[in-house]
Amino acid sequence: MRTLIRLVSVCTVLAGSTVALAQPAVPDQCKDVATVPPDAKIPGPGLAAKVSLATCGAELRMAALKLTPDDASMQALTAAVQPSIDALNEVIKGGDGTYSTLATKARADLFASMAVRMRNSIPPITMDTVGQALADHDKAHADLEPKIKPWLDQAH
Repeated sequence: MRTLIRLVSVCTVLAGSTVALAQPAVPDQCKDVATVPPDAKIPGPGLAAKVSLATCGAELRMAALKLTPDDASMQALTAAVQPSIDALNEVIKGGDGTYSTLATKARADLFASMAVRMRNSIPPITMDTVGQALADHDKAHADLEPKIKPWLDQAH
């Protein structure tokens, strides 16, 4: 019996340490929204914190990128947002009607934000942008739109 209790204790400690390692680091800017009240008795506050951390973390990671209108920036943006998309997908699959809907909306907003950030990576035009410079600007947008379409499709 003692061996069984010891085994269960060791497994619990090991499982606890594995879970602790699997938790993402919470950026200082996101700590307030990612904190679950210690007296929470229902899953709602934890789900809300997970959605909040996912969106906050994604925004911080996206803001840290220096984007240019190229495939490398699109890949960097996708990689920056992927942990948050995964977290939101977990909430969506969890089946809680309220928080699943909230996570679905947050996920759509992240995809829209990614598209906007890529569009904004193209230098803006000014009153003096004419001729070839204007044609190049328009071509850059025309080339980018098909690439961001999958994100925009997921944002609706």
